[in-house]
Amino acid sequence: MKKWIPVLTLYLSLLLSACNLTQDNSVPEGKPGALYTQAAMTVAAQLDSDGIGNPQSTKTPSMDGSFSSLGTSTVVVPSQMPEGGEGGTPVPCDQVKFVKDVTIPDEMNLEPGEKFTKTWRLQNAGSCPWTIGYLLYFESGDALGAPASLELTSETIQPGDTVDVSIDLIAPEEIGSYQGFWKIRNTKGDGFGVGPFAKAFWVQINVVEGVGTMFDFNSRASDAAWGGGYIPVDYITPGDQILNFDSQGTSTEPFVSLKNEQVLEGGRVSEILLAAFPPAGQGNYIIGRFPDYKVNAGDLLFGRVGLVTNPNGTCGNGDVDFRINLVVDGDLTTLILLGEWHEICEGQLRTFEIDLDGYKGDTVQIYLTVIANTDSENNFAVWDSLTIHR
Repeated sequence: MKKWIPVLTLYLSLLLSACNLTQDNSVPEGKPGALYTQAAMTVAAQLDSDGIGNPQSTKTPSMDGSFSSLGTSTVVVPSQMPEGGEGGTPVPCDQVKFVKDVTIPDEMNLEPGEKFTKTWRLQNAGSCPWTIGYLLYFESGDALGAPASLELTSETIQPGDTVDVSIDLIAPEEIGSYQGFWKIRNTKGDGFGVGPFAKAFWVQINVVEGVGTMFDFNSRASDAAWGGGYIPVDYITPGDQILNFDSQGTSTEPFVSLKNEQVLEGGRVSEILLAAFPPAGQGNYIIGRFPDYKVNAGDLLFGRVGLVTNPNGTCGNGDVDFRINLVVDGDLTTLILLGEWHEICEGQLRTFEIDLDGYKGDTVQIYLTVIANTDSENNFAVWDSLTIHR
């Protein structure tokens, strides 16, 4: 028995060691990186619940029930993609909003070789400031004598601010319509423009043969073919009978002449105007066909129509229709009525302006007609300030 006591003691010691091993509370090694995977999942959960991409310090539980810090994870939102876009859409770093043309509106008429300054008002619609180094650059179209690029601004234009951007240009020598497209380039060399699709802004002009009064009906009245008659109006001769300009008619005969210092309805005293008095009698008319005129871009036919008063200054009982007709290249099949006005002596002249741009490039003839609507002898009809200008 004494022999077995040491053996039994050794056996019991081994048995107790085995029991202790199965109850060990040490943390198992597990898979490599398991602790960091759990931390990353914790950060992701906090990002989702936070909603703004700024998680707090993340901790993981230890085996004794306490928490140990894994450090703070910070998400940096780039400045070119802030959270302030409409509907949550990020705002680009560089973007333009066109505000208005400060100078030279679209299709403005300029003379050949005329120097001018184009100015756009633009807003910084992006999230990045425009600084020194940003350039205005020519993208396509007609350069109009401009450099390829020039400095956009000498100061910082913050997001939301506006700036007037100007460039000196020269109209071409050739008659026609011209358009040049422009954008902005940032300090990295990237071009951008208006809106999310980076559209260009532009300058658009018409180069015409002249600006101002292009055709003065007073000065050309003696060159017109004048006639009179009874309706329907004869546009061929024109009129049933030929009428000499500046003839001194009577109350029963047509009369056409330049007059000065006439007392107009409303009391204003006129400068030189074109008087065209049809003979008394309803349906009688007087007509004038003016010489050829080549219509250019931007041409407007402007004037006033009405009546002069009786010699004593009182408004008479005149009642007439004024008409302006146009034909192209002398072809009466193209005859068109540009304007018609029924006038009595009610106290003011009627002003009109007719756009001739639809006949750009055409050679036209313009007819002026006055038709008596009553048997009155007071049909003292006048065309005042009648011109074509651009």
